[in-house]
Amino acid sequence: METAIPIRDLLFTLLLKVGVASSISALLARWNAFRRVLFTEERDPDQKLKLMLFMTPALIVGVTLRLVGGPSYAFADLSLEGAFLMGLLGGRVVGPIGGAIITIPALISHEWLAMPAASTAGLLGGLIRQAIPNKEDLWNFGPFTFLNIPKATMRLLRKAELSWEMAPLGACVGLELGRVALVLATKPKWLFAVDSHWDWWLVLVLIATLMSVASPLKIWNNTRIEMNLEQHQQLLLKARMDALSSQINPHFLFNTLNTVSALIRFDPDSARGVVLKLSNILRRLLRKHETFVPLREELQFIDDYLDIEVARFGKDNLDIVKHIDEAAPSKLA
Repeated sequence: METAIPIRDLLFTLLLKVGVASSISALLARWNAFRRVLFTEERDPDQKLKLMLFMTPALIVGVTLRLVGGPSYAFADLSLEGAFLMGLLGGRVVGPIGGAIITIPALISHEWLAMPAASTAGLLGGLIRQAIPNKEDLWNFGPFTFLNIPKATMRLLRKAELSWEMAPLGACVGLELGRVALVLATKPKWLFAVDSHWDWWLVLVLIATLMSVASPLKIWNNTRIEMNLEQHQQLLLKARMDALSSQINPHFLFNTLNTVSALIRFDPDSARGVVLKLSNILRRLLRKHETFVPLREELQFIDDYLDIEVARFGKDNLDIVKHIDEAAPSKLA
């Protein structure tokens, strides 16, 4: 195991580690191509390859920086967390292969257990992804999922039902404990792990590992929710336009356009008036979702329609008579 570091440096290192994981995930989330690959549940081999290509470079740089800079740059090594994330999001193939790729610099530096450990983490993430019935539970894993442990335990004891959002939590704890155990049981430089003289250092390391996995998932899930909301808004707009199309009688629209075409030749001012009234009608139909409107607006809507019909048939052939109470227009319809 690497030389033990003081408690103050340990806290600083672990905080930086979580910050690096969050920063990398936030930068990746801004890339449209990455979002398309990440949020595709069923991926073909090309998409799986793209997911690895997106995630591995930054993780390789982190491992290399730790090897070159020494313990002061231990925060940059996210090989275990990154491999587990790739398996959790990419599956049983992406996780182990990605874990092996990001630990190549460590293998070159004679850390012989780095590649098997990262590949195992990736495989475990992939197995969890395969076993989980509802993939939405993966996105429910967050920095404070551990607060749901009592609830999940009671659910397991009373109903014999597993809370699958706890699976990544248990996997992170098991992987970190396994890494520390391997470091203690083998030669010091065969595998990297953070160490400290403080009695409770392992608790902080476990928390940092959990946060380094949960923070990217939380950031990406927020991006996913925003994209879903945007998609729903587009679908809503399309539905409103479809509703508008169904509300407008095609014959009325075509007849109005023919009327405008005829008026342009000898009465351009009347043609402009008909176009204006048609636009008012379309605008009113777009506001069809409003439950209550002043009766004045409804009457104006009717007047616009009738004026178009008068322009179409001629003032001599169509006469409109209205009887409306003076107080009526201020009422709600």
